[in-house]
Amino acid sequence: MSTPMTADDLYALLPALEALYARFHGFFRRPESRALGGKYLVGLTLPIERKNVENIAEQVAATPRKLQEFLSDSPWDDTGCITELQHFVGEQFGAPNGVLVLDDTGFAKKGTHSAGVGRQYSGTLGRTDNCQIGVFLGYASAHGHTLVDRRLYLMRQWFEDPAKRSTPRAALPAALEFQTKPALAMEMLRACTAVGALPYQWVTADAAYGDIHDLRLQVAKLGRWYCFEVSRDSEVWRQPPRWEVPRSSGRGRPRSRPQPRPDAEPAERADAIVRALPAEAWLRHRVAEGAKGPREYEFVRLRVVQKLHHEPGHEGWLMARRPVGAEPDAEVKFYLSNAPETVALPELAWVGCLRWTIEEDFELAKGEVGLDHYEVTKYRGWYHHMTLCLLALAFLKSVQLEWGKKWRTGLGPRGTPAA
Repeated sequence: MSTPMTADDLYALLPALEALYARFHGFFRRPESRALGGKYLVGLTLPIERKNVENIAEQVAATPRKLQEFLSDSPWDDTGCITELQHFVGEQFGAPNGVLVLDDTGFAKKGTHSAGVGRQYSGTLGRTDNCQIGVFLGYASAHGHTLVDRRLYLMRQWFEDPAKRSTPRAALPAALEFQTKPALAMEMLRACTAVGALPYQWVTADAAYGDIHDLRLQVAKLGRWYCFEVSRDSEVWRQPPRWEVPRSSGRGRPRSRPQPRPDAEPAERADAIVRALPAEAWLRHRVAEGAKGPREYEFVRLRVVQKLHHEPGHEGWLMARRPVGAEPDAEVKFYLSNAPETVALPELAWVGCLRWTIEEDFELAKGEVGLDHYEVTKYRGWYHHMTLCLLALAFLKSVQLEWGKKWRTGLGPRGTPAA
């Protein structure tokens, strides 16, 4: 059984944390900002129940006003920090079959001035409420998992309302334009691929992202495989569809887009296809060892041609997952993948179920390093806080990897380490 991390353990880790932070010194223009960044990082790892600026400043002997200015206004390079963070994570957890995981999480807010805040649906809160939404990129492999990038989602209202767009309380960059959550996710995927510090072969996410055809196409263009959860009404063909480019009539511009032939069969819904499969087609498979025991499900899959933007797309896998010994009305999860035919079911099932890693990382980051404890309103402040939280989380994850079962999380108020 794992044992709690003690106060002595925490203090013993400070030199290692300082050594890691030294890798990031070059991203701070001024020595004062560099010093405050180090103090804030230490504060995020300390067992403080509420990790806001005032409480952290008290613990690390900093002036609250200076620490607040460091977060909200200091022009240090948080993008460079994310690049270096990905190098560190690649060194710690990198594997050729690594998986990038996409998801978003909500941050409940009471005011109306924080960048991106507004009444919007949050899966984290389970309802529509006043909140901010962050889109995050996680990395997972057989060696471990953690968060490696972040984007703040801003609703269209922030760009359509001149008063909100120009408020100094939010301080949005002048060149900022509206982007959907999947577009922000794709931006992080491209940036991560360009850096090249995280070896990965796969991308996974829930249906909110998997249902976006352009996202699937873009991942394929990056030369990677995806295994996205999709809605049950997603359409595919079980056989290559009878579509072809119509012959030219000799008049006008020749047609270039394929059209269904008169004898072409329509695409079918994923749930209808799976429902028609025999019971023996389902195979039981263990995908991971969870805190409450092994994670086991029943899976079925078959080769299909995806329907992308109303046309035949690339060939791939349709996979379904259900609980072991499920009743006829049990919830079934559906997945689409562009992986080749040679990929075995255990690997596809493993990737499809890895979305739990980012949910665990959200819970750990909010409980251990104060991901949701910030009280900044400015756009820059949100990115600065999130960047240092991701660095603190990766450090704790590396400690967890090194110590193995000696250290566990969820030990104090809101999951902070007992001390």
